[in-house]
Amino acid sequence: MSRVNLFVAAVGLSTLLMTWNSHHVAGMEHSPGSLRATRQTLLAQAQPALPRQNVEANISELHQKLQITPAQEPQFSAVANVMRDNARLEASVPQPTANATAVDDLRVYIKYSELELAGLKKMLPSLEALYATLSPAQKKAADAIFRQGPGG
Repeated sequence: MSRVNLFVAAVGLSTLLMTWNSHHVAGMEHSPGSLRATRQTLLAQAQPALPRQNVEANISELHQKLQITPAQEPQFSAVANVMRDNARLEASVPQPTANATAVDDLRVYIKYSELELAGLKKMLPSLEALYATLSPAQKKAADAIFRQGPGG
């Protein structure tokens, strides 16, 4: 598998919108030790160490990049609140232990994926409402930001 989708943000959009990033896994060695190390690295990347601080930084960055006006604050606040809620939920998923099996790791990944999807679905109405208030220039910026995904 050359591409692995990881949960990081919605909560990046919650990590820019939440937390969704794609990571390329290329040139993976096929020894059991290297596969386990790669899996643990990917899982560690999937869980932000400081989700509350990360989401607040993402909210602030999004506010600045979109140049939110005072009239748009109510709609932006709704998006920010969903981002915070998603971050809290995502942070509640326990990390697998150091001696977790591949099955344990997959269960955690599935839980993150389910939370990510639920968070994205919860984000859609508030993002649609905000997007409707944006100027053409702001919409262009939003399109670029959300197309790019969290973390650049």
